[in-house]
Amino acid sequence: MWLESEYIDNVQESTLNKTMRDFKNHIVPSFDGMNIREIKPDHCQSELNKWRDKLVNYRRIKNYANRVFDYALRMDIIDSNPFDKVTIPKRIETIEESEFENFYSKEELNEFLDYVKEDLELNWYTYFRLLAYSGARKSELLALKWSDIDFDTSTLNINETLTRGLNNKIIVQPTKTVNGRRVIDMDYDSMKLLKQWKMYQAQFMLKLGFNTNTPDQHIFANTRNNFYSINVPNDRMRNVQKRNGLKQITVHGLRHTHCSVLFSMGASIKDVQARLGNTDIQTTINIYAHVTKEEKKDTADKFAKFMEN
Repeated sequence: MWLESEYIDNVQESTLNKTMRDFKNHIVPSFDGMNIREIKPDHCQSELNKWRDKLVNYRRIKNYANRVFDYALRMDIIDSNPFDKVTIPKRIETIEESEFENFYSKEELNEFLDYVKEDLELNWYTYFRLLAYSGARKSELLALKWSDIDFDTSTLNINETLTRGLNNKIIVQPTKTVNGRRVIDMDYDSMKLLKQWKMYQAQFMLKLGFNTNTPDQHIFANTRNNFYSINVPNDRMRNVQKRNGLKQITVHGLRHTHCSVLFSMGASIKDVQARLGNTDIQTTINIYAHVTKEEKKDTADKFAKFMEN
């Protein structure tokens, strides 16, 4: 009832799809067959602890469940919300998680891009180069149109994102936040590569019966001139990494890599957040802390070497 009454009309389709998936996979199984009037705080605490053990975003699941009980309370279906009496457990970070650095060093990034250039087609080399050099999200680049590229000013205009809607249908929607809508300055070589891909795409797609010389043409389209599935970049990246014995990071890790390199260059947290359109300040700060920690080690080594000479 809560979904229909207060949620569906107030969120984007992709958010609704994720929420319904959370309910189906986690919340409904936790309370399946139970009368809402008979659900007690101890049961809610037990389920919350289970969510903590297996889910990164367990707090979000708890929040959804809590809002359902709040709605039932306001509708006089129950006398109290059992989630008001639970304690939110802290997530226990495993050794593997704490040691996993989801980004490349400058040298590792160059090596990865070299192998991408060797192993994959021009469109994928262009895609991964743009990811690494813009810091954009993979879904933002998959939604890019040629009209979003300004070759005169060497900029990308990020204003839409590719995502999944209801029934797993791929849809394009505006970026969720004001920060997400941004113009990203790009380097000369990346823009040159984009021009090369634009020319090649026009010739290649014309052979398949598609005219791509239109402003609304998507930069990264499959041979049916449709969107790629959101998971395709993951598969391409993983194949390159495994084939060449490279360090395993995720596609999103290239965004973290961009962030890390910017900090190494001396960029401020504020500047990095503006370029990335990042609302998750904690992730940005965590990468900043790692970079500054490495720089401190390097400074100590330089001092010791200087004293030895």
